[in-house]
Amino acid sequence: MGFACADPEVLTEAQREAVAEHQRRVQSESRRLSLRALREEAELSQVELATVLKLSVDRIARMETGDLDRVQLATLRRYAEAMGASLQVKAIREGTHAELG
Repeated sequence: MGFACADPEVLTEAQREAVAEHQRRVQSESRRLSLRALREEAELSQVELATVLKLSVDRIARMETGDLDRVQLATLRRYAEAMGASLQVKAIREGTHAELG
């Protein structure tokens, strides 16, 4: 279920913060599902992927649960490539975007 407001200015600061937090949670959940789904489609366990990437299982689990703040792009690229996928990075602003790297 989505949230729509014709004029965001009518929201209180607390409501704007709640909406922003909800958006962060949704984005984080999307990342988790995407990374995990990619691994599962490749029929790899976290242990197998960790071995291939020479990372800890804990690190793989953290990536799959959305803890990406300290993950290097090279690590994400290796994660994707280990499953025959590629990594795309986009900067998005108000309906426009630029692909990076």
